[in-house]
Amino acid sequence: MFSWLGRDDRGKKDPEVFHTVTDGLKKLYRTKLLPLEEHYRFHDFHSPALEEADFDNKPMLLLVGQYSTGKTTFI
Repeated sequence: MFSWLGRDDRGKKDPEVFHTVTDGLKKLYRTKLLPLEEHYRFHDFHSPALEEADFDNKPMLLLVGQYSTGKTTFI
């Protein structure tokens, strides 16, 4: 009944170690997600494929709101 609780090591793989989170995200995107996007032609009708710069750049944030709502305080 609870076979998943046992110590069965048949399906275990050695974990992959990355130096940074962005390195791991890049590899996962290139190996798992990009082939899926190409198969379903996602880049033809929605948005282009992600590039190295999309992972390496610092994130940008745009704060929009009315006067005196705490935008500067948030920064």
